[in-house]
Amino acid sequence: MTSKAFADHHDQLVGLAKGIVATVTTGSSDALQHLPAQRMALSKMVNRHCGEEIALINARARELQSDPTKAALIRRFHDELLAWRGDLMECNASWPQRAVVSDPRGFLSVFTGLSDRLQARVRWEEDEFYPAVMGQFARH
Repeated sequence: MTSKAFADHHDQLVGLAKGIVATVTTGSSDALQHLPAQRMALSKMVNRHCGEEIALINARARELQSDPTKAALIRRFHDELLAWRGDLMECNASWPQRAVVSDPRGFLSVFTGLSDRLQARVRWEEDEFYPAVMGQFARH
């Protein structure tokens, strides 16, 4: 997996999350019909990206663990990733389609925070984590 591919994944993840926010913000019943497919696409992309990302890091774990700074970054990487994914799963469980339709503002109050955290996470990975742990990150 190249850094370009990770950057493409990041763009897709952020785009999917923003698309969900936009769909719910419109509030139209026609737009909301697309929401389940959007949410499923985000979940699938999260699983795909995280699986590939974790495999890459785990392949170098022994080498990276010998450096205390890199080891701390890897712990932060995993801890924050697990927390965010757990919060996404909680959101998906707590906000089925019928709940979103009946309370779109309530859903947005939860999901917008997840989207914002995702965007911050992508910036951190690209600007700090990958350069420090993998040696570089070529955005484009």
